Amino acid sequence: MRKLNKSEIDFRVGMIKKTGQKVWCTLLAYKDARVDMAMLDDEFGQMNWQTEYKRDSKGVLQCGIGVFDSAHRHWVWKWSNGTESQTEAQKGEYSDAFKRAGFMWGIGRELYDVPTLFVTLNQDEYYMQGDKVKQSNSFQPNKWDWEITDKHIKATQNGVQRVYAKYDEAVEEPKPITTNAKTEVKEGDKVFLAIIKGVSEGKGTLEQAKSKYSISPEVEESLKEKIKALKEVV
Repeated sequence: MRKLNKSEIDFRVGMIKKTGQKVWCTLLAYKDARVDMAMLDDEFGQMNWQTEYKRDSKGVLQCGIGVFDSAHRHWVWKWSNGTESQTEAQKGEYSDAFKRAGFMWGIGRELYDVPTLFVTLNQDEYYMQGDKVKQSNSFQPNKWDWEITDKHIKATQNGVQRVYAKYDEAVEEPKPITTNAKTEVKEGDKVFLAIIKGVSEGKGTLEQAKSKYSISPEVEESLKEKIKALKEVV
């Protein structure tokens, strides 16, 4: 399967948090079910693939995508399960199962390698609902100008950079935080992201990072919030 085109990748908020006076969120890359349908049509032809749905013994919906193997004259099936959507439970469950089965065929599998994307929200892009922060309709990352390469992901809005992350730095195994070099850590830079990933995965501690890098109290507080948030998600 070919890789997804930029126009076939969408982004949605994964989690949203407020740290002091700052509101930030993570963005998750995903694909629409129509992308899977179009790619199956292009790759195998409209008459050469089909789907089947069934529930397993625990009631979990399973979707299978079958592709006709003309060389051996039989259907090849790959299956995966789905989860309910927060908005349209049944429709979302079927769509999710179909997209996950598409991953089994390699459709958009590269999305699993997308690094964690952190975004600081502008004041008009969020609102408070009690003690919870919510994104407003002004926050529309899918309307930003995205640049997606094999090495990095970048997004700008009206010429202002909103997102930047490198694949190699975010995906590679974090190195142990043990040396005494005092590089200054700035929020959102590659060292900042590496510390979050390393600590949240148990590869090191924030105290070890402080012994290696120069970390201001404000950056330390932001690190603690993001590490805590990622651990809660896991």
